[in-house]
Amino acid sequence: MKIARWPLLVAAAFLLAHTPLAALTEVLTERDISYALTIANGSAPTRALFHAPYSLAIEDPTIEQVEVITEFRRFVLAAEKELETGNWMMGRGGYDPKGRTLKDVLRPLEGQVSIRARLRFHPHNNYVTLPAFDILLGDPTLLAINAIRTPHITPATGEPGTRDVIYGATIEVFYNAPTIGDRVLPVRLVSEGKELARISVDFSRVQ
Repeated sequence: MKIARWPLLVAAAFLLAHTPLAALTEVLTERDISYALTIANGSAPTRALFHAPYSLAIEDPTIEQVEVITEFRRFVLAAEKELETGNWMMGRGGYDPKGRTLKDVLRPLEGQVSIRARLRFHPHNNYVTLPAFDILLGDPTLLAINAIRTPHITPATGEPGTRDVIYGATIEVFYNAPTIGDRVLPVRLVSEGKELARISVDFSRVQ
């Protein structure tokens, strides 16, 4: 066995030993929070192994990345971000300067699951506004409760005839976790009325 494989094997053993039996988390418990913080503060292989099932493989030149963000994973991501920026206390379950915990900060998104897509447009596109793009979950389609569409813009250089260029976007659509449950549902990515890709997600296999 190659020594290079040991970090992945250790990470796998860690996740198997600590993963709760419940599947998709609809209500985040204190036990869930403790486990999420453990993952966020773990080794790089442990964190990579945890995040892998949430990334969806889609072959389309416009779709760079698609991922599922459950309430549990959102907590892990938030803790990781705090640690990356040097906010060790917050990233380990403590408080920020305003006396808030991560749970307090993330409370507006309680009970929500989102599908996030990162788009990459053709470099010679003529978009002056973000084109219509939707992420549809389920068949029939579940009711989305919110959507955030963020264009990625390269500012104009200031030279005559130049303009801002929309080179991509991040689209995130939110759904109520209880309407999803532990079942397999299709995710459809639609641009200007045309379906670009479709993939099935087994929500019983993510937390």
